[in-house]
Order: sequence, then C-alpha cells, then structure tokens
Amino acid sequence: MPSFSAGLWENLSHDIHYIWPHILLMVAATLMLWPLDSWLMPWTKAEKHKWALPTLAILVATLGLTLATPNGLGFSAMYKVDGLTKGFQVLCILGSIFAVMLSQNVLGALQEHTVEYYVLILLGTSGMLFMCGAVDLVTVYFSIELMALCIYILVAYLRHQGRSIEAGMKYFLLGAFSSGILLYGISLLFAATGGVTTNLTELNQKLALVSADKNLLVYSGVLMVLVGLCFKVAAVPFHMWAPDAYDGAPTPITAWMATAPKAASLAVFLRVFDTGFHNLSYDWTAPLMVISAASMILGNVAAIRQQSIKRLLAYSSIAHVGYMLLGVLSKDAQAGAQAVWLYMLSYLVMNTGAFAVVIYLQGKGEGERIDDFRGMGKRHPLLAFAMLIFLLSLAGIPPLIGFFGKFYLFLLAVQQGFTTLVVIALLTSAVSAYYYLEVVKQMYFKEPATEDGAECEPMDPYAKWLITAACTLVIIGTAFGPQLLKWTDDIRWFEKEAPKAAVFELPGK
Repeated sequence: MPSFSAGLWENLSHDIHYIWPHILLMVAATLMLWPLDSWLMPWTKAEKHKWALPTLAILVATLGLTLATPNGLGFSAMYKVDGLTKGFQVLCILGSIFAVMLSQNVLGALQEHTVEYYVLILLGTSGMLFMCGAVDLVTVYFSIELMALCIYILVAYLRHQGRSIEAGMKYFLLGAFSSGILLYGISLLFAATGGVTTNLTELNQKLALVSADKNLLVYSGVLMVLVGLCFKVAAVPFHMWAPDAYDGAPTPITAWMATAPKAASLAVFLRVFDTGFHNLSYDWTAPLMVISAASMILGNVAAIRQQSIKRLLAYSSIAHVGYMLLGVLSKDAQAGAQAVWLYMLSYLVMNTGAFAVVIYLQGKGEGERIDDFRGMGKRHPLLAFAMLIFLLSLAGIPPLIGFFGKFYLFLLAVQQGFTTLVVIALLTSAVSAYYYLEVVKQMYFKEPATEDGAECEPMDPYAKWLITAACTLVIIGTAFGPQLLKWTDDIRWFEKEAPKAAVFELPGK
C-alpha cells in the first residue's frame, strides 16, 4: 500500500502541471461561492457587478497559464497538451472573457447580478479546457457534461422570464438525450475492442482490426458518437435546440454559446475523428458530408425568414458549423485543424462584436427585432458602421477577415476532393449575404421608427471597448489574413510522442 500510494502521488505530481489552468478556474469558482461572498466582499445584490472584475482577472491569469503549459501526455494517457489543445483553449478563454465583459451592463439593468452567474462561466470554461485536451472517450464525455450542465443553468438564468425557462428546459432535455446517445456509442466501441480501451489512439488501431461479425457494432458506435457531438455544435438535424436556446438565454450567454463551447466541441470533433476514428473514415465520412451540407443549406435558408436578430444569428451559427465541418472531413489532419482554428478565430471576433452591438441596443437584454435597427445609421453612426463591418465579414465579403477564413477552408476542401460540398458552401454563402444585408438595409436605408429615435441606455464601457477592439481586429485582419495562416504553420496541431522536425505545409504547397 505505501508503494502504491507513493507511485500514485508521483504520477499525480508529474501530471498535474498539465491542468494548472483548469485547477485555477475550479478553485477560484469554489472560493467565490464560499463565505467570501458575504463577509470578505460584502456586496449587496445591486453591487454584485463587482464580481465581473475578479472573474476577468481569473480568466486572464488562466490564459497566461494555458500558454505557459508544456506539451505532454498525462493522467494515464487520458489528457494531452499539444498545439490543438492550446490553440482551441485560447479561443475558449477569449470567448469567456468577452462574455463576462458583455454581462455586466445587461445583468445590472435586469437586477440579476449574482455570484453564481460568474461561477458557472468559470466552471463551464474549465469543462471546455478539459474537452480540448481529452484523448480518451471517458474524458471526452465527462468534460462535455461539466460544460453542458453549466450552460443549461445559464440559458435559464432569467428565471422570471417564461421564454428563458422554456429555452433552458428544452436544451436540458435534448442535451440529456444526446448525452445518453453519446455514452451508449462509447460503450459499444468499448465492447468492440473486447473491453480493452477507450483511448483514442488505441481505438484507432484496434477498431480497424475487429472481426467481421463486429462491424455493425463498430459502425453503430461511431454513428452514435457522431450524433452526440453534432448536437453539441448544433449541426443539422441535431440543431433544434439552438434557435430557442439562443433566443431565451441572456444575450451575453448567447454570444458565449455561439463561440466558446463551439470551439471546444470542434476540438473534440477533430481529436475524435482524426485520431480515434481515422482508420474508420469509410464509416463516418459520408454521414458527416450529409450533415455538413444540410447545416449549410438549412441554416442559411431558415435565417432568411427570421425577424429576431438573435434567432437570425442562431441559424447563421448553424450554417457556419457546416462550413467548419469541412475541416473535420479533411484527410490531412494537420491542415484541417489549422483551417478550422483560423475560421473559428475570425468567427469568434465577428460574432462577439455583432452580439455586443445587439446588447447595446437591447438595453435590458430582451430579444430585438431586425426592424429595431431602422435608422441606426443616423442615430448611432459609429455603432452602425461597426455592425456593418461584422455582418459583411460574417458573409465572407473580401477583403475582410471572414473572407480569409472561408477561403482557406474551402481551398483545403477542394484539394481534398470535396468539390460538391464547396459548391454548396459558396452558394449558401451567397444566400447568407441576403439576410445580412437586410440588417444593413434597415440601418442605412430605413427611417427610424420615431422621429427622434429611441435612445439606448448609456453604453457599458466594457461593451464599448469590446465593439471597438473587435471591429479593429476585423479590419486589421484584412491586411494580415495571409500572415495568420503562415504563423499557424509552425504549430504542431497533433503532436506525436516523437514529433518530426518538419512542420506541415500550407495547403497546395
């Protein structure tokens, strides 16, 4: 027993430095729920907005720890730190930072400030960080559940609004159902290996060698895992929760759901299918191609008929997932991860900036109609210009950064032989320009609903800074889009235990 305890402690002390960012988030969240809330920081409910600053400091510290974490494999080969892990963890943390910055004014107007709100964001972010580095199906499942449970509560956070409660309940029920499918798929794959392993690298080797009588078991397990993960990114036909959840949640949480959890889920997608199921690509390539095409088509077509800006952005998010799944389909795992990361980075900036403008216009966090943008070009010219930049970039209009994200992703897909999907992507991108430009038309070519125009509440300084910074990054990305791709060339997204000296090259080199 002493030797076992010593060995356990030695392994733990060796591996724990891989998860210091996660530990910081969880310990800080726990302490925020302890007596600190009542006696060390005796803030009244009206002053709970002051928790935003400590939360931001914690997230910034987590970002620094993440960048400083060494690459390696730990915890019995269940967690791995490499380029893919760090790259997508940075996106998750940035998405959480933006969400906290946007939350302060909204929660203040609604008088809904509680420390639990910020605690749930920190715990949800810790789940996302685990997701990015999970290299075992068991780790993947528990990481997803840690993230999802926090989001369920935050979607229904406005407990005095029936719409929020309904959205949270729908999301929870469908999420529980999808988690059951995912877990059952994992159990089938575990059984197919003879009850030997759930490690992704070992699964990739063993599942390719299973006997013919187990092929149906493997195929069913792979499809169930695919269904469970498609629900997490709101891919068609597993998207039915997204419009209601986006519309009913507090708008900062909507912006958070559209970016940070999506980045973590895409990291899991890349890890599971490019590492765990690489030798089984004949089982999942065709279904994923159908899902990608359906997401592009339905997401963009359904967005045309929306009158709520939040629901429009929800369907837009579904379409963008369809585009990003092209990177998961890539036979070149390194180039696919690179293209998805670049697209997700541009989407994070564009989408967060658009939601920041929506939050400013809402004032009290309720859903805004597209008609409410009428005359914004006259009433708030700078804000209207920022929204114009975000929408044009989301549509992929050159030379904005959104164009570069789509260009590299589509170029890679063509080189990998997915020409039909790229044609669908190009056509649906043209459709997306229609509903994005509809908002632009309301801002610049329609008169305000009233002569004097309804003035919004004073802009929160965080939101003002965020809108300005995001707009600047989108514009700067116009000039430095190609340099972003060259910079990410040096990242070993899937670092092996004995990595080669050479790094992967640009698509087409």
